Amino acid sequence: MKDALAQIKSELGSNAVIVSTREIRESGYGLMSKPLIEVVAAVDYDEGACTRRMQGYKTRAVKPDDRHRAAPVLSEPGRIGDEIVELKKMLKQLMAQGRMTPASPVREKLLASGIRESLVDLVLSKLGDDATEEGVKNLVSKLVRVEGPTGDRIRVFLGTTGVGKTTTIAKMAARAVLSEGKRVALITLDSYRIGAIDQSRIYAKILNIPFFSVTTPLELTTALNQLDSTDLVLVDTVGRSPFCTDYVRQLLGFFDGIAACRFLLMPVATRDREMDTVTKAFSPLKVDRMIFTKADEAHTFGSIITHNMIHRTPVSYITTGQRVPEDMETASTEKITTRTFGDAR
Repeated sequence: MKDALAQIKSELGSNAVIVSTREIRESGYGLMSKPLIEVVAAVDYDEGACTRRMQGYKTRAVKPDDRHRAAPVLSEPGRIGDEIVELKKMLKQLMAQGRMTPASPVREKLLASGIRESLVDLVLSKLGDDATEEGVKNLVSKLVRVEGPTGDRIRVFLGTTGVGKTTTIAKMAARAVLSEGKRVALITLDSYRIGAIDQSRIYAKILNIPFFSVTTPLELTTALNQLDSTDLVLVDTVGRSPFCTDYVRQLLGFFDGIAACRFLLMPVATRDREMDTVTKAFSPLKVDRMIFTKADEAHTFGSIITHNMIHRTPVSYITTGQRVPEDMETASTEKITTRTFGDAR
């Protein structure tokens, strides 16, 4: 398909419109026939005029082995719909971003860092043909959003199962108590996971701070009223699948009307598709900040930049291991870009 698009650009110009595409096979060879790609393209496309002109034209397919020599071909007009609109959009994006040129070493390194391909091409298109690793790093540093928690004394920790919510809360609580001298309290909504309540209770006992386990919105409100004099209240939530829509609705009932900084936790090694799914699932809760966890388990760190550039939710912290409270660092653009690109020189 890429070669077909290149031929269309060469023969018809950048304003060409893809009318239809399909894969066919050579006739007369049965199972041994070669796959062919049939493409219909037009300039200043008009469906009615195209239909009239197409009458009498014979279909000529492009063989894969002959694709660099064959010219774009015409066939019967296909059904005009969303697929054609998407193909046209893709063609323009490919041409605008230079995707039809050979891949550069800088581009390959950026892809290897885990940054989404479309973002890599967008960044390189902004920098032009002379893009360098240092230039990319400087541009990304200006785009990445990093901010500390909001000023709310209540902090809510959201995320799917196993992302490290309870351990991250313990790290934050320990720092606030031991390093900052704050009065801190822990609340957990996680009554489903085996040992979750005991784990949070043990952390609270070690730090000598109040601990509450609640199961209803009313119990949460009551606990928050009792903790009115504390400096910081950290609320652990149940980890569930992002496909469980009832779970998000339940959380909305717990936190409706409560002023809180809402963190979404996500492992650094999260794949693109899951990253988008989780973010969309929790969006009704109006997430304020991101905490990326388990950086010590990730080979690449481009997911942080990918998420930040697409969803624009500021990053507050990155966790780097299981030690409490040591393995948590305040996020900065320098740390994120250095972890992602290394020392670009």
